Amino acid sequence: MGSAKNELLRVQLRWMKEIDLDCVYELEQKCSPRPWGPMEFADVLMHSNCVGLVVEFRSQIIGYLIYEMHENTLKILNIAVLSEFRRKGVGSQMVARLACFLARNTRQEMTLSVRESNLSAQLFFRSLGFKAVSINRGTEDSEEDSYVMQYRHKSRVLPTEMVLN
Repeated sequence: MGSAKNELLRVQLRWMKEIDLDCVYELEQKCSPRPWGPMEFADVLMHSNCVGLVVEFRSQIIGYLIYEMHENTLKILNIAVLSEFRRKGVGSQMVARLACFLARNTRQEMTLSVRESNLSAQLFFRSLGFKAVSINRGTEDSEEDSYVMQYRHKSRVLPTEMVLN
């Protein structure tokens, strides 16, 4: 591989616990121009089909991903990585973990919604094999359009170097 900047950061991925919510909320405030509030996290994670994952590096939570399980789909609801850990494979490793889940069960795809103004997220997900499949015109909280992006499971699984506890 190239420079150290392009090396995958060795991280640990684990299930999100209630005790993590304050740290995840703080991380969300640092990462998002339109952050979720504490009640949004609590409401989403109360649903039995919603799962939260956190990524730790040296015992510090540096990223998280929240997804929703449906019969044939895993829907990514929110994903964030602290800015100093971006472009080091952290987000890719989280999404790769979901791709591994697809490979092991009956779900065939992952979906997510990305705001039109969030070009870096669009490019990130495209680099992982997601494709824009439709446009949502405006949302409840914004008049901004968003793209629905989809990853269809194939025989190949995205590379990952993390441990799931």
